[in-house]
Amino acid sequence: MKKLFPIILFTLMAGIISCDDDDDKKVAVNDAVKSFIEQRYEGATIREAEYDRDGLLDVEFLHDGLIKDAYFNSANKWLYTEWDVSLASLPKAVTDAVAQAYPDFRIEEADFIETENNSYYEVEIDKGGVERWIFVTADGVIVENGSEGNTPSVNDSIKTFIDTKYPGATIVDTENDKNGLFEVEIKHENIIKDVYFDKASEWVYTKWDVAVASLPAAVAGAVANAYPDYAIDDADYIESSTGNCYKLELERGNFEELIYVTPEGEIITL
Repeated sequence: MKKLFPIILFTLMAGIISCDDDDDKKVAVNDAVKSFIEQRYEGATIREAEYDRDGLLDVEFLHDGLIKDAYFNSANKWLYTEWDVSLASLPKAVTDAVAQAYPDFRIEEADFIETENNSYYEVEIDKGGVERWIFVTADGVIVENGSEGNTPSVNDSIKTFIDTKYPGATIVDTENDKNGLFEVEIKHENIIKDVYFDKASEWVYTKWDVAVASLPAAVAGAVANAYPDYAIDDADYIESSTGNCYKLELERGNFEELIYVTPEGEIITL
């Protein structure tokens, strides 16, 4: 089938993943992504690429003596780039803002994140084992945080999307994903669903748990034919703007694999 599914459908690589071989997760970088990196980060050297747990393409490269990670969606659109920064190099405005807002916390580590529209520091702070992640601009403005007890707010764009796509949905919780996505947990038609947005508040995908017993016959049949020695241990349904599928966790003894199957029973591969 010649259908372009978003990269998220290929989390942990190619739909068929061994849990024991990290090398299998490395992927080639296409020309569009290469061109973007070469233009935005002149002189950069690409080291490797893989899909992160949220399905974004993570391209690691060397630029200005720093290891940086650039993230792209399924349409090869750049979402953001991040890299580690030393605590000693944090601007005084950033450390002062953190100290004032969180006087009992200590800064553990920091990354610098740049997007198309803005840049900021992602700062991990700790107080006796309680960790929080806050986002601070270079001039010391705390723009959002993503910790338990300090739930990030949902902006009007995201609210409108959820209200339109999932009528009657109730927002249950939110958090900032460590991989750069904003997760909104909703209750819709008595089902708990997780809706993911990128840093531009654009919808990436939605997923929710499904009972293995409720899988369509076409899906169960496809798995049985392709993996006769495996049992389906867990299942999620994933929907995005470019296609829907089931993410299935298969087991055979202590060996696990993840595969993605369309509702029609086609196993998706890269």
